[in-house]
Amino acid sequence: MSDIFDFFKKNESKLQERPSDQVWKKLEKKLEKRNRPKRRVVPALPLGTVVVVLLLLMLAAAMVWYFSIK
Repeated sequence: MSDIFDFFKKNESKLQERPSDQVWKKLEKKLEKRNRPKRRVVPALPLGTVVVVLLLLMLAAAMVWYFSIK
C-alpha cells in the first residue's frame, strides 16, 4: 500500500499543473454533453400496440352493447 503513497509523493508537483486552454475547453464541452437531459422517446411499436388494444376494447364494448339491446 505504501507504493501508491510513494507514487503520489514523487509526482505531487504534477498535480499542480494546469492543462492548456484548448484542452480545458474540450473537457468542458464533453462535460456539457453528458449533463444534458436525455429526451424520452416513446417507441412507435408499443404506442401502436396500445392504440390497437384500445380500439379492440372499444369494438368489443360496442358489440356487447349492441347485442344486449337486441
